[in-house]
Amino acid sequence: MEYLNLLNVQSCYNFLNSTIKIEDYLKFLKLNNLDFAFYADKNSMYGAAEFYEKAKKLDIKPIIGLNLELSFGTILLYAKNNEGYKNISYISSFINENDKIDLEKLEKLFWKILGNDLVVVCSFSIENVDNYLDQFNKLVSKENFYLGINKQNYNYFSKYDNVVFANEINFLNENEFSVYKTLCAINEGKLISELTNVGKNFYFSKELVSKYISTEKHINNILKIRSSIDYENLFINEKHFLKYPNSKKMPSQNYLKMICEENLEQYLESKKIINKEDYKERLQYELEVINKMGFEDYFLIVHDLICEAIRLGILYGPGRGSAAGSLVAFLLKITQLDPIEWNLLFERFLNIERVTLPDIDLDFQDDRREEILEYLFNKYGKNHFATITTFQTIGIKNAIRDCGRVFDIPINDINQMTKQINEKNIKDLELALKDSEILRKYKDKYPQIFEISAKMIGLPRQTGTHAAGVVFSDIDLYKVVPTKVGINGILQTQFSMNYLEEMGLIKTDILGLRNLSIIQEVLKNIKIIDKVELKLSEIPLNDKKTFDLLKNGDTSGIFQLESSGMTDVLIKMKVNSVEDIATTSALYRPGPQENIPLFIERKNNSNSKFVIDKNVQDILESTFGIIVYQEQIMQMLQRVANMSLSKADIVRRAIGKKDKKLMDLFKDEFIQSAVENNYNQNKANEIWTYIEKFALYGFNKSHAIAYSLISYWMAYLKANYKSSFYCSLLNGSIRNEIKTSQYLNEIKASGFNVNPPTIRNPNNIYIYHNKMINVPLNVIKYIGPEFLRNLKDLFKTKKEVFENILLFIGNMKDRGLTEQRYVALVYSGAFDCYGYSRKDLISKREQIFNLASTATLLNDSNMTLDLEKKKDNPEDIVGFEKEYLGFFVSSHPLSIIRKRIINNDKLRLLNTLKDENIVCDVLINVENIVTKTDKNGNEMGFVDIVDETDSLMLTVFSSVFENVKNKLNLGKNIIIKIKTQKFNNKINAVLLEVVKEI
Repeated sequence: MEYLNLLNVQSCYNFLNSTIKIEDYLKFLKLNNLDFAFYADKNSMYGAAEFYEKAKKLDIKPIIGLNLELSFGTILLYAKNNEGYKNISYISSFINENDKIDLEKLEKLFWKILGNDLVVVCSFSIENVDNYLDQFNKLVSKENFYLGINKQNYNYFSKYDNVVFANEINFLNENEFSVYKTLCAINEGKLISELTNVGKNFYFSKELVSKYISTEKHINNILKIRSSIDYENLFINEKHFLKYPNSKKMPSQNYLKMICEENLEQYLESKKIINKEDYKERLQYELEVINKMGFEDYFLIVHDLICEAIRLGILYGPGRGSAAGSLVAFLLKITQLDPIEWNLLFERFLNIERVTLPDIDLDFQDDRREEILEYLFNKYGKNHFATITTFQTIGIKNAIRDCGRVFDIPINDINQMTKQINEKNIKDLELALKDSEILRKYKDKYPQIFEISAKMIGLPRQTGTHAAGVVFSDIDLYKVVPTKVGINGILQTQFSMNYLEEMGLIKTDILGLRNLSIIQEVLKNIKIIDKVELKLSEIPLNDKKTFDLLKNGDTSGIFQLESSGMTDVLIKMKVNSVEDIATTSALYRPGPQENIPLFIERKNNSNSKFVIDKNVQDILESTFGIIVYQEQIMQMLQRVANMSLSKADIVRRAIGKKDKKLMDLFKDEFIQSAVENNYNQNKANEIWTYIEKFALYGFNKSHAIAYSLISYWMAYLKANYKSSFYCSLLNGSIRNEIKTSQYLNEIKASGFNVNPPTIRNPNNIYIYHNKMINVPLNVIKYIGPEFLRNLKDLFKTKKEVFENILLFIGNMKDRGLTEQRYVALVYSGAFDCYGYSRKDLISKREQIFNLASTATLLNDSNMTLDLEKKKDNPEDIVGFEKEYLGFFVSSHPLSIIRKRIINNDKLRLLNTLKDENIVCDVLINVENIVTKTDKNGNEMGFVDIVDETDSLMLTVFSSVFENVKNKLNLGKNIIIKIKTQKFNNKINAVLLEVVKEI
């Protein structure tokens, strides 16, 4: 079958209106020997950069355009040159920067941009031809104007010569119609059976095209359009760096130098640094590189942003990525690590021999990140600052769910199908089918659902916003990249981040880091509770309590160090410095993990010998002869082969990317240079092999040290200000019942008391007061923000009514205190302050509400409840606490049961099981059970068990399962014998027997 080049191919970036992935479209053209391609999606240009890049790689000429639906028909605009690209980018930006398309304004703009830089293909609706054809002939030259023929208008336009076939194409092959139709149904929210008039718009063969147009005319005109397109590089690779408007109106180079030199003098004096020349030489070198590369304004913009964060009291991180290796960044307060003190390399960040844009990534406390974006938006203007678009694609679960819905499959069947998709197979439908017999049965039952779903997976469904990335531009953004409106009116690039750097836009990551918000909150709590104004910069980095905490594995809530595997390494490492924390995080990754046992052995054995060569001993000394960091590789290449650090970074990258051709070249160069540097060839070979082995896994030391400083800060705060630290952790875990329960158990184990919520403390955060951590009211089920606001208002205006339960209830009845909320408040302990039994307050609630109305009407504070003041039996109330809070406060059911068991000291608590091969009895509650079939077809189980201290995954092999499965009921308390084991660096256990049912 023969095919022609066709226009109006709609890519899958027309969300839910096309099945055509750009890669598939280009491969289709290549397969059919077509060497140029048209791209023109409706209103947007989301896929234009991807299309352009991928077409050029396949040696296909890309022709970029835009499809507009106007009142008189469909218009295809194709850019002839870069100016034409700017025009279509401008009109696409205009459309997507507004919530609704204003057709009148759009058409005014359309007529305005027409000119010699665009090819116009107009598919008129027949009734509009006479009204608009003359207007086009006046505004567009003959060689740039064509009539688009489609299945509706072909009879009317066949007499013209300037015609091309321009019927919309939504899928490539005719057999994909069912997939396209399904997408249409999803998009319209209809059942497949309800759809009418869905066009079969696949990529027509030459034979089919000939039914609507003379193929000779079409080919001639298509070739004319192709020849008029004049661009080798549509996206001109110019750097669009924003100019920083400094207050002194100095050249940016001079202004940057002035700030750095002033700050360096202050720093050298304050730290009493002796080797001042090292700093001055480093600064001069860095400034020269920055100036040569033209990046000075970028550094000033980021510096200004940091100054604004400091002014607003927004906490930001000590550094992220390789920027922490820059002295200039440190002196501008962009980073908080002295790179000379920490032995960090500038060349790992900026490299004159590897010209790439600087990548300064910034962490801010996540609850104030939006203020940073607003500042940039306001300072540089709407058209010079933008966030970055991402694309949310259709996953396996959504594909099955959406297909099932439009084909009217019963919801229970849909739920059963999607339940079979788990973390292991969530990206591979074939693997999911292989893993699940249930899913295979459903495939037999609904074959069409699975056939269509498989083809939908991976199609973009809608846009999202990049979690961190932003760009700046010296010219209006639409001249560089089409835009759309994003969150809070801030523009967003239509292209994803992969294509922005080559267009000259610097991407900066402005991240929100929850851990910085926690640290900031802890610092505020310390100021209130301990009357100490603690500054992070003044925290000592050798605090014994901090390292004791880490050595003991008390790492919950600490950035980077929470996982059981990481905790285990920290304990064995016997950490005693920030460098140790950094090394742990650098090694605890796939690949370098295999070096952990050797590292620990060498670190903890003073007799270990690990010198590969005395000339590089000082480089590897801190990591005991093991190359952990990329910077060490660069230093070794410099030391042994006299390479510049810039060249060493290029070699390091080549090895890391396993670029064999480059590696072979660099190896020869390294050995030759090493021999010239008085190494024998065997030793040079040995060192190269050593470098090559570790370079695959080397980590960025600048990033490791910077992030480990955050970990250390958090560990220090936890070790020295535990109550404030845990209050902040708990505030960040509201509605997360598992984390809340974990943190409350830990704080109780540390000797702190925990108060249940109380209506006399109408707060929405955890507060430490009088040596008690007080649970806030908003953790209670049914207590929402509006009720809490009403409660706070009453507390401010009539605090005295909180002293009398009847007056309180009477005043709150008209402020949202329903019976449901009353029950929730009572059972969660919020009325314990009045001294009555929770059970009594529930059983007498009708009488209490009636009496409360009377007391409030009379405003009688002496009226009281005729109830005995007494405490509840703990066993009667803990279950209700769990129901209404999601966790236990006053006590835990297993703690109550444990006290009644003879010789309970022989039962181990789950949080004490830190090693493998421990055989012991434990008292637990069965929280969840999953049954599976083993390789022999026998039933086995995976059971989540909990006690009052921790949770554990329990494997029950088939040899045991048959005998105990009737005893492993959900919610049941039992004593079991287990043996601990380790899997994926995490402790779990195997069930040996059920000892006793409680």
